[in-house]
Amino acid sequence: MKFNIYLYIGKIFATAIAILVTAIVLYPVAYVILSSLLRGQVLLTSFSDIERYGLSLEHYIKTLKDPSFINATLTSILVSILNVIISILVIVPAAYAFSRFDFRGKGSILVLYLILSQIGGGFGVAAVIALFIFLLRINSYGIPVIGNPFILPFIYTSSAVPFQTWLIKNYFDSLPRSLDEAAFIDGANWRDIVFKVIFPASKSVVFIISLFAFMGAWGEFLLATFVRVNTLGAYIYQTAVGQTIFWSDFAARTILFAIPIIILYAVAQRYIGEAMRYGAGKIS
Repeated sequence: MKFNIYLYIGKIFATAIAILVTAIVLYPVAYVILSSLLRGQVLLTSFSDIERYGLSLEHYIKTLKDPSFINATLTSILVSILNVIISILVIVPAAYAFSRFDFRGKGSILVLYLILSQIGGGFGVAAVIALFIFLLRINSYGIPVIGNPFILPFIYTSSAVPFQTWLIKNYFDSLPRSLDEAAFIDGANWRDIVFKVIFPASKSVVFIISLFAFMGAWGEFLLATFVRVNTLGAYIYQTAVGQTIFWSDFAARTILFAIPIIILYAVAQRYIGEAMRYGAGKIS
């Protein structure tokens, strides 16, 4: 009887903690949504502001009619789609090579890939600055990379190669080698094996690559700002660093900016879990 009471108290305590954590997580989201709905350019300070100013969709309508917002959105869509295509063309063959072939330094390179994918902090900032200086040098030789949106997908893909190659390699390890052997006997070359045999048999993993590539390009703004490409993330960032900030408009932009990623996460949860499950395999 006493044990049941303790168990009941424990469940109540755990539920209270879960509700508290959920409230802490959702509070910033609710704050931004309410700020985007307030009439005028008002930064929400208390819930009494809702009654004082009222709610409307004027900031969303204004944002959707803003030519700068529309152009930045189209640029982000272009960059994100190109990043998906380039990522697939680079990562799938690389992961296949690590999965099927044995060569000197294979294990060391995979470990290095994993280490590089986890590097951040000060080293990451220094790498971004070094990359920017490198691009400036290239631009000075007459190659238009600064302000060129087509350069961003190549930069994004290069940063995604280490982790995703390691991740997808473990998935390819689970595919039977008989697929490759049968295609090779039928006279297929390596390109046909990778893109006409392995690629169709790996729809889920290709979806994962596409998902990560799209989200990575869509949500990135620091490199885009450095390279002076007005993607949607860079545009929203620029509207938040001026001397005059229109908070309600800014809140509306951030909500619209987040909607595609929210939808993708909601649709692709099971695919992300599958990627993590295969990615947890042994490095070999």
